[in-house]
Amino acid sequence: MAKLLQAVNAYGPKADLNQTAQLKQVVKWMSSRTGLNTSEVMMVLQELHEAITFFNGQGTPVKLPGVGTFTPFANRDGAFKISFRADMELKKTINGPDGYQGRMKNKANAGLSNEELKVLWDTDHPGDPLEI
Repeated sequence: MAKLLQAVNAYGPKADLNQTAQLKQVVKWMSSRTGLNTSEVMMVLQELHEAITFFNGQGTPVKLPGVGTFTPFANRDGAFKISFRADMELKKTINGPDGYQGRMKNKANAGLSNEELKVLWDTDHPGDPLEI
């Protein structure tokens, strides 16, 4: 029997993402908004990388208001990793009602109950009914 998670993954709404914006595209966009030329923006972003590397390497979290916090931590094996926690305002903006302007797959299925997902799944997978 199929599990509910399989139905949610198959029929639930999800962002239909574009290709990832690469550094060159981000630099050009930032340059057009700030009055800085592209090489200045590139330098700032490269220095931001260096600053995060330096401070996290010293055991100091880096908080960038409007962006988030980069924090070093040790995993169970003692290996150091970096975590990122997005700024609350950034999350509120993107998660708000008008924050996401991109395409969405299965948008009409938003809010379907487990029973409604079962009907969709069982119709498409008669030999593997959904267990709810």
